[in-house]
Amino acid sequence: MSIAKVVGLVLAVVMLVGGGFLALTGMGYIGKSGDTSQAWSVLGSLIAGLGVALVITLFQRKH
Repeated sequence: MSIAKVVGLVLAVVMLVGGGFLALTGMGYIGKSGDTSQAWSVLGSLIAGLGVALVITLFQRKH
């Protein structure tokens, strides 16, 4: 595994964890129940989705 793949994988994990945390906080599952925000939940979901896309592209076979 090359250094670029390791760095990409670490970045993807950070994006998944951070995006998931933002999404769950925005939905009100983490933190105070009154602190819900549609913008945070959408942004967190987008970041987590991009993390998944990064993992897919990192481990995709080259043709």
